[in-house]
Amino acid sequence: MCDMNISGNVLVFDCTNSPYEFMSPEFIGNHLRAMATLIRTDFEKIRYEEQLVFELTGDKVDVIMSYIRFLKQVEKLVLNKQIYGREDDDAYDLRKKTIGKIYEELMMNPLIAERTIIDYKEAQPSKAAFYEAYKNFRAWINGILKKLQETKMYSLVKEKGDLRQAFISLLNMKVMKFVDSLELLLPEGSKPLDKPGAVYDLDFGYRIAIYDVPGSEAYWYIIENPLLEKTPSQLIEETIKLIDREMNIVRGIQVKDYNTLFDEKTREYRKYLFEYAINNKIEVAPEQTLLLGRIASSWVVGLGEPIEVACLDKRNITDIYVDAENAPIYLEHRLFGICHMVYRYNNKLVDQLFYNILSTDKNAVYGPQNPIVDLVLKRLNMRCHLQGPPATFGERQGALRLMREKPFTYAEYLRYKSFSAFFAGYDDMMVFLGSSEAILGLKGVGKTAFTAAKMIAIGTKMRIIPIQDIEEIPVSAYRKRGFHIGVMRSMPSDKEVETGPAAALSLVALTSATLRMGDAALIINEVRSRVAIQGIINLLNTQPGVFVLYNLHAQSLKDIRDRLELVFGIPAASMFATDRYSFLKKIRFGRKSATYRLLGKCYESDIENKKFEEVFEFVRGIDINSSVCKALFIENPELNKWLIDEVDLGKLQKTLKIKFVPPALKRRSEERGLSPEQMIMQAVFKGKVYSQIYRAFEKYGFYDLLEMDFVMQASSLANKVLKELEDAEGNINYEAVDAMWGPAFEKMLAEEVELLKTKKKEAYV
Repeated sequence: MCDMNISGNVLVFDCTNSPYEFMSPEFIGNHLRAMATLIRTDFEKIRYEEQLVFELTGDKVDVIMSYIRFLKQVEKLVLNKQIYGREDDDAYDLRKKTIGKIYEELMMNPLIAERTIIDYKEAQPSKAAFYEAYKNFRAWINGILKKLQETKMYSLVKEKGDLRQAFISLLNMKVMKFVDSLELLLPEGSKPLDKPGAVYDLDFGYRIAIYDVPGSEAYWYIIENPLLEKTPSQLIEETIKLIDREMNIVRGIQVKDYNTLFDEKTREYRKYLFEYAINNKIEVAPEQTLLLGRIASSWVVGLGEPIEVACLDKRNITDIYVDAENAPIYLEHRLFGICHMVYRYNNKLVDQLFYNILSTDKNAVYGPQNPIVDLVLKRLNMRCHLQGPPATFGERQGALRLMREKPFTYAEYLRYKSFSAFFAGYDDMMVFLGSSEAILGLKGVGKTAFTAAKMIAIGTKMRIIPIQDIEEIPVSAYRKRGFHIGVMRSMPSDKEVETGPAAALSLVALTSATLRMGDAALIINEVRSRVAIQGIINLLNTQPGVFVLYNLHAQSLKDIRDRLELVFGIPAASMFATDRYSFLKKIRFGRKSATYRLLGKCYESDIENKKFEEVFEFVRGIDINSSVCKALFIENPELNKWLIDEVDLGKLQKTLKIKFVPPALKRRSEERGLSPEQMIMQAVFKGKVYSQIYRAFEKYGFYDLLEMDFVMQASSLANKVLKELEDAEGNINYEAVDAMWGPAFEKMLAEEVELLKTKKKEAYV
């Protein structure tokens, strides 16, 4: 049971080691018995310390303590033998048993105790000597009933249905709609966040609202569903029974592929509920039975409704965290950072969550001998990191990373203000030209996503080889669009060895083998070990000109240099073999601002002078709009704006002022025989293209315009315009580019918007 102690006028319960689930009927019964032993009942506060701390004050304390005082009075009657009459009375044992039963029922459900008192019947005594005790006992239990009905707890139980629901409501919680676990309610004073992107709709009728909660630094992620609220209650009750029934038998079924089971069960449950509605003459819309079928499938073979809904929100959610049984679930939102959910999974639901995830990978082994598992749940394109004892102190924990089915695009990054449009165009150009690059930053800044986004700029004319230990780069999305990709799987860095046969599948061995198969752009995701870093450095230094994009954890150039020299024993001069170093970081403006993942600094290697030239820098303002992603090698201030869709290319070409030519750009300029000015103008043009794509999204509201299909279409058209207007010496008149590009883009955009409108209509037919 909970450890109970008194601190002044505060009654404190430490429930972290309770053998009972918090606020379960067993917990409440034992809880009331413990409080009934208290001598004092004049507390001002009651505090429950569990995975969260719940503190009751004022009337809520009085509801509980007045009921405790009533229970103490009943307990005195239980111990008072005089109210039972004489021991030779025929009804003596019945009365004693009845009072004991009433007392126990008061601990579990006052409404049942009330019914026991009302239904109590006792035959007329056979002897006159017993008649007085007969009348007195009836009066005693009627007195108990009268006192009970006067308590605030009784009124609350009458309103909520049982004692558990009453206690849960006092703690500002409720039972989840479809499963027996607790859900937090929004505290008083909570209000929807008045910021762009704080309210939006998802599939299946779900609506997401981000709330600002008093006393909480993090926002709350609230899931609503108007469609579910309109669903007949009888059908919801049947869904609850279906979930409870199916959860008990699902583990016994034989499944060829657990990844397809979710959709199969959704269809099965939808059909069952639809037929149930017809047989019971319940009016229900097809989309309501589909929703209920999906909810049932979520709990039975999925990750539970709250997590499955968050998985529908892939454009905004990056990570979902389960810290322990009964701990509130929280997630990482792209715009609003860490957000808390109102849901918490009890031991049974966490057990089901782990089972359903592990069942999708037949090779996954989890248990005391292997308490940490990393796998990809293909159905949701989710990387799942699960761990439990002995790697934890008895808790099971899950970190679920939602990987995008489609990679980010430069236009999409403009939506999140990750960098300026000019940087997008410059980066696009440098990647297309084959500049090797290291993408750096701490955990969670988006290194893998940015690395994957660059593959669009590489294009379909070059072979691409991603090398990774787990499938985080969405290779299939590129293959569907004509990219030549031969992905390779490396040994996880925690198992990598430096010598011996086991290194045959190491990142270094794979990279060397790949290069023997012909030229390719190597994409190396998550460089963690000394062996891997040393292998990449050696590769870049021994095969000059090889095109490698890689990412690793580092905060600065000094951080990389110190690690190479002091930890790995590699000369710092080897760093110059990498053309570019881009550092990503997460920032916030104040305690309640959105979290921005953005470019902090970008350097280029000056091989001749043995130094690193800083070419882009994030300059912080009072908010993101007043901040600047500054191009340090350009004097034209208009190129530092977040968007450059209004830039006049012809005018800019005449007024372009370059402070210095970035070293990597200079090398590519010499290789291509193009002037740096021409290449910078190309970067400006591509930045303008991405700006116009984002403006089109703002105007029409179709998120598809920011995604890779339309972005690739626009980028391809832009490249064709440049080729068509290039003269014999490789120079381009950008006034002519503006003239040709404008109408061509508008025509392409109009066609795409019409297509998207048609698709939207067809979705509702």
